[in-house]
Amino acid sequence: MDDVDGLLADLARWKADTRADVAARSRMRERWLRQQAEEDARFAGLALDLSEAGATVALRLTSGRTLHGRIATVARDFCVVRHGGGTATLLAFDAVATVRPEPGYRAGQAASERGAAVDATLADVLVGLAGERPRVRVVTEGGGDALAGELRSVGADVATLRLDGDRGGNVYVHLCAVLEVTLLG
Repeated sequence: MDDVDGLLADLARWKADTRADVAARSRMRERWLRQQAEEDARFAGLALDLSEAGATVALRLTSGRTLHGRIATVARDFCVVRHGGGTATLLAFDAVATVRPEPGYRAGQAASERGAAVDATLADVLVGLAGERPRVRVVTEGGGDALAGELRSVGADVATLRLDGDRGGNVYVHLCAVLEVTLLG
């Protein structure tokens, strides 16, 4: 009987050791998969994850200001952020320094390697908007003042904006310098 009891005790220890080894290997594999996902992450994938989660985010811009809102759409080189009562800003990825989900957001995993949900560029969308001649606020690289006015036309690499107010007249904006376009309604 002692031999049987000893054998059962050995089997129980072996079973417990095996379970512990399997659990440790599983944790290592999960940690490795998370690390791989983080190393393959793309900004567009992160933005898409946050958009799909409906997370409110704080976007620290290269201009130094912070924009709070929800990412509504993710395209190839920009995202649309809804903020301040439904205002929409088309935000070039180059304009974003950091993204911080606001308290309450629980990241399920690392940012994904997925790309854009919409296969369009900021220039493509501006070309489409120009036909409607919307009032916009445009922020460009270089930290200058924002330009507000009517988007009159968009060419291959330049947009024409009729300025509001006393300054009036047209200003021509090189599209590669555009960081933000807010639709003013």
